[in-house]
Amino acid sequence: MKITPTYELSVFSEDDFKEKMAAVSEQLDQCRHEGSFAGFDGKLLHYEYFQAENSRGAVVIVHGLSEFTGKYHEFAWHLLNQGFDVFLYDQRSHGFSCRLTPRQDLIHVDHFSDYQKDLHCFVCDVVRKATDKPLYLYGHSMGGGVALQYLAGHPDVFEKAALSAPMIEPLTGGISPTIARLGLSFYLLFTSGKKKFWLCGEFDPDYPFSRSHDQSLARFQRNMEIRLSDSRYCTTPYTLRWVLESLRQRRKMMKKRFINRLHTPILMLCAEEDTVVSWDAQAKFAKKCPACKRVVLENTTHGMHCGTSDTVAVHLRQVLDHFS
Repeated sequence: MKITPTYELSVFSEDDFKEKMAAVSEQLDQCRHEGSFAGFDGKLLHYEYFQAENSRGAVVIVHGLSEFTGKYHEFAWHLLNQGFDVFLYDQRSHGFSCRLTPRQDLIHVDHFSDYQKDLHCFVCDVVRKATDKPLYLYGHSMGGGVALQYLAGHPDVFEKAALSAPMIEPLTGGISPTIARLGLSFYLLFTSGKKKFWLCGEFDPDYPFSRSHDQSLARFQRNMEIRLSDSRYCTTPYTLRWVLESLRQRRKMMKKRFINRLHTPILMLCAEEDTVVSWDAQAKFAKKCPACKRVVLENTTHGMHCGTSDTVAVHLRQVLDHFS
């Protein structure tokens, strides 16, 4: 079964969000294709995809840290209604995909490049077997960093890419990123990189909306309901190795030889009030990269795709205009 596009963009309001998303979930359940694919090292990752009647292209979504496919169903629904197929997967250590430590809620990666290798497996083994339509790439936060590195290594796969608050460099709470990186590198000479990073918290089922990076209470509540429905959605703390790998990315992505490999037109959407990833790193990268157009969304926080209805609408229009 496929979704019949309406080609209308009607974002759900705060008041009717719960009711509208319940109806959306019911329709998505009827046309979902899902399964597992082997990552670059043979470990299994979960995927799902949805198709539109007479689709004009396919969008591959790469989620952010501690996220999962279900958090993007609202976004996917709007893309489907604009005539795009939508492909999503849980990155390693997330959702229904493989775990790399004994703790099932701990996010870990041995090397950041493992993420883009998994993405390539997804494109080759799932996406391209399901569609021959033009491909578009969307990545949020950590997923935006993964997307950038993938585009540098595979410049001819995607027609265009849209990055939402991409993680070129995470914020480090006032500590110099260079000092943090060097300190962690030294510390990991004496301990396992799979240990929990001491400054990150645990999953809190009672986490208050006021401390989140979301601006919509209705969307925040839905996300928490999904997370509470299955322990595999409760990934929150991350390892020392994950922190070190994320800190190493800026040096790599700022190099001229990396930027010169980027030819895919990139839209970089930056949140004006982002407190998760570095605004400075985003601005410097966009200035260096001719393929990248940077747009700042005013009065927005890191989770733009889960913001107010107005923010979600602006975010969507920017992405759709770019893909069109």
